Amino acid sequence: MKLEHHFAELGEAFYAKTSIQPLLKQRLVEFNQTLAHSLSIDIKSPQTKRILSGEVALADSLSMVYAGHQFGGFSPQLGDGRGVLLGEVRDAQGGLHDLHMKGAGATPFSRRGDGRAVLRSCIREYLASEFMQAMSIPTSRALALYTSSEAVYREQPEPGAMLLRTAQGHIRFGHFEYFFYQGKEAELNQLIEYCLRYYYPHCLATDTPLENMLIEVVERTARMIAKWQALGFQHGVMNTDNFSFTGETIDYGPYGFMEDYQPDWVCNHSDYEGRYAFSRQPGIGLWNLNCLMRCFSKHLERDQLVAILQRYEIALQTHYETLMAAKLGLQPGPETNDLLSSLLAIMASEKMDYSLFFRLLSYLSADEFDLILDEVIDRERMRTWLFTYQRARLDSGQSWSQTRSAMLQVNPKFILRNYLAHEAIEAAEQGDFLPFRRLLSVLIAPFEEHDESNRLAQRAPEWGRSLEVSCSS
Repeated sequence: MKLEHHFAELGEAFYAKTSIQPLLKQRLVEFNQTLAHSLSIDIKSPQTKRILSGEVALADSLSMVYAGHQFGGFSPQLGDGRGVLLGEVRDAQGGLHDLHMKGAGATPFSRRGDGRAVLRSCIREYLASEFMQAMSIPTSRALALYTSSEAVYREQPEPGAMLLRTAQGHIRFGHFEYFFYQGKEAELNQLIEYCLRYYYPHCLATDTPLENMLIEVVERTARMIAKWQALGFQHGVMNTDNFSFTGETIDYGPYGFMEDYQPDWVCNHSDYEGRYAFSRQPGIGLWNLNCLMRCFSKHLERDQLVAILQRYEIALQTHYETLMAAKLGLQPGPETNDLLSSLLAIMASEKMDYSLFFRLLSYLSADEFDLILDEVIDRERMRTWLFTYQRARLDSGQSWSQTRSAMLQVNPKFILRNYLAHEAIEAAEQGDFLPFRRLLSVLIAPFEEHDESNRLAQRAPEWGRSLEVSCSS
């Protein structure tokens, strides 16, 4: 493993030097071999093992400082309160990827916290990030999971754990906010140059590199959130310090994958006002980008920044319509949008299972609707929609079977239901990681049938519908 340390070269205005503080009787319980291979990381190497577990301290490992708008209020200094950036590694194409350890112990930014993570949150992040990767959604990824005999105290004692994850970058909107509101113009310019060099080097070849970089940030963010909405994913804590400058989904906390279709669903029970409800995510994405653009008010004119922001809605809507048309097996367009709108209204009133419905729709035959009608109470309303949908499918120019095959590659059979994560966590806390691995095996290939794991595709039982997730992890 060859570690590079480009972020460390920026200087200590950007971070505090920190090291992993290993847990008591720490042990590696899961390692992502496929991801490791792509990054040329050999876990069998004794030296690599010691570095990744924290037994060997790195001179250039660090915790980043940043600010952020949290639930709408500005916090002038935040930072990696339990995270350590070990450095960067390269993939086979030469692209850089951060190695970042969650739960590594207290840092100067811990704000009286212990800097630890619990096994519960590490398992949830491992499962979610690998599922998102399988769904082609830009995301941080899990590389290694460590557990221990050390208790971490939240509402009650829980097993302590650490999660090593990778991402193209961990620079957040809040990094720019920190230097802008501190009035540190030299450091802000350093950060801009760093991002252009390492994340958006193609923009350097243009006449307006900063403007073109910000356009790409806006459009990447828009496409990411469009993918969230199409999948039914809710982030839960869309603070600006949790938004990646590279357009990746990061900081999995109280997230959720929609089961019953509810546009105003709130997965985070700490979000008492529903600020980050599912239907509000596109608007919050724009709000966060607006916060980011303020940081460049001394670099670009106001009308330039407004023009950049105006690209967001078009990019998000276009990508969302394309994704949802594919889920329906149709081409994007006004008629498909009307079909989708009327379908979502039915799904909301029937409280239909979002992912299960689209998977069943993929299996629908050309002349028999009972597969879908048996899922609803108002059969006539659904039947009317299905006749309109049937005509659109038949007029599309593709055979029914071709469309079915395409739909089965975009509508997953398996999603990460909250009760499944709960079952895997309960078993792991007793030392049994087999349910976690079984669940992971279907989530990394969610479009395959996995007939032996059909139970994992079923709706949540009654007890599983009332589970709560919050910011406590």
